[in-house]
Amino acid sequence: MKIYNTLYFLFLFFSLNSCSNSITDDSFNSKQLVSSKGEKIYINSINRGVTGDYQLSIISKNPHSLKEIDDTVGVVEGLDPFIYSFNNDTLTLFFYDSVHYKIKEKFKTIMVNYIVVSDSTYLLISEKALYNFGYFSVPAKNMTK
Repeated sequence: MKIYNTLYFLFLFFSLNSCSNSITDDSFNSKQLVSSKGEKIYINSINRGVTGDYQLSIISKNPHSLKEIDDTVGVVEGLDPFIYSFNNDTLTLFFYDSVHYKIKEKFKTIMVNYIVVSDSTYLLISEKALYNFGYFSVPAKNMTK
């Protein structure tokens, strides 16, 4: 009986240890946007925590923003902090209820618009963002329709 308890404990230990390493790894995502003049900006996000439900996001000229654990200046917290579109050198950020994130950096050739939309409009563009039909969530979803 003692050997079975020991084997069970070892199995449980190694199973939990292998799961905890993969679950607690940070999940970094980055989307590069390029203006017609070649200026590059990045929409970066990282999910942390056991279930990955603690998300930080930033729009920056730096492709490495948020890769370091203490790199949190100018970030927005929360899952799906905004929906965005990028057309004709204009980055448009869509928010439900109120604008709760402003980009700290200035860009040379990319203009940024902040738009608050109604709940029905937000639902419509959220569905389009699920499939990347001109609108995108943070991080972008990979759904197919």
